[in-house]
Amino acid sequence: MSDSTDFDFAALAEGIAQASRAALADISGRCGPHDPVCAFTLYTDDGAMTVCPALLTESQERALTERHPDDASYYRYSASEWPLEGEGANGAFNDLCTLVREHVLALEDGLEDEGGEAAFVAFRAQLLETMVQVLERLRREDPAFGRESLMLQVSVSDGDEPAMVLNGWVARLNPPALAAGFKAWTDSWD
Repeated sequence: MSDSTDFDFAALAEGIAQASRAALADISGRCGPHDPVCAFTLYTDDGAMTVCPALLTESQERALTERHPDDASYYRYSASEWPLEGEGANGAFNDLCTLVREHVLALEDGLEDEGGEAAFVAFRAQLLETMVQVLERLRREDPAFGRESLMLQVSVSDGDEPAMVLNGWVARLNPPALAAGFKAWTDSWD
């Protein structure tokens, strides 16, 4: 049976970093300097079989919030609503999805064995942590990701992560003002 210790998370992190740089460069090149990317999210699904980007430009954010003024925060922070969800560096991200999906499927083959579910839970947790660590590194080391106005997030597209977890990731990845805006939004969920 395969488990999360069989998986090369260091190689995955490098692949995610390269694909993320390529995605941001791709979308920034398409939209130009007059419409900069204002948010970048790495997300997976609840089954941990994907690693994908979602990006939002300033003009897209304006258009979404003008159309939905009562839900402006929702559209600002919900990557699944962004026009550029799953866009940028498609080949590189497809390769990453294949890599994690094959590993998860191997884990599922062992689910009837004792510890199979625990191995999946550990893999999923490490995948999410790896995604956060990659964005932390890009924020520190890459000027394109270092802009204070660029909101960085990690999310689970069909998951139900607690607000406390999401707020923790956003606080790790962003300047305090951006993290405070996100927390204000999650505080409104109650």
